[in-house]
Amino acid sequence: MTTKDSRKQSSGLALDAVAEDLFGLNIRGMKSILTLWRDPQRYFRAAETPDWQDEYTPSIRLWLSFFALLSALKFWWFGTNEGMIGAFASGFANAGIQLPEGVTYEDVGAEAVLWVFGLVPILQIICMFLLSTVYNVWGRRTTLALRQRYLFAVMVPNASLMPVFLTIMLFIPQTMISTYGMVLAVATLLVDFQAGYRGGFSSVSRIGRAWRAALLALILVTINAGTTIAAQIAGIIFIGRQYGFALPG
Repeated sequence: MTTKDSRKQSSGLALDAVAEDLFGLNIRGMKSILTLWRDPQRYFRAAETPDWQDEYTPSIRLWLSFFALLSALKFWWFGTNEGMIGAFASGFANAGIQLPEGVTYEDVGAEAVLWVFGLVPILQIICMFLLSTVYNVWGRRTTLALRQRYLFAVMVPNASLMPVFLTIMLFIPQTMISTYGMVLAVATLLVDFQAGYRGGFSSVSRIGRAWRAALLALILVTINAGTTIAAQIAGIIFIGRQYGFALPG
């Protein structure tokens, strides 16, 4: 490769490459997300080809990219989230936990929040792979790999809204966290439903699409809630062991 060719190649490493290095997102990834919102059937058809028609980013990579984004910017969404941190801090305080000198309940609450958001994607990936082995009502013949692609494709639009949801949560008072959680569950249900209805079940009738999309959305919301609760319990247990206090019961 000549020096001129090398310079030309290096000049192509612009913001697209930086975004890819940081978050796993690039121009193709952004195009894939927009397609899932504007014309999801096209993306689901691409999922049926080995290379995604050489045009779109795999759905599981897109989904993981948003968690990479949240992790990279956790100081913004998690480090200053007084509502969530306060909820955990109040729980530890109400339990009468004795903390070491110099450690506050808010410090412990912040640690718990980070553990929860670190565990949630791991638990959800495990659940999604397990779900793909049993959920086979797409209205067409599907392989295990294709079902996994479909499931994560349904979840990507919701994941793309996570930065918005978490930013709003920064301004939710501690007393309203539970209410906001319920509103978030309803919003998640609707977004997952539209993704499945508009893209994942295009080969069946409208009624068939409706009940399949509703069933899948309900399953996904249940998994999201279950993994979040499991992550919270695991986070509390870990914090308990770290600071040497006994959990109730």
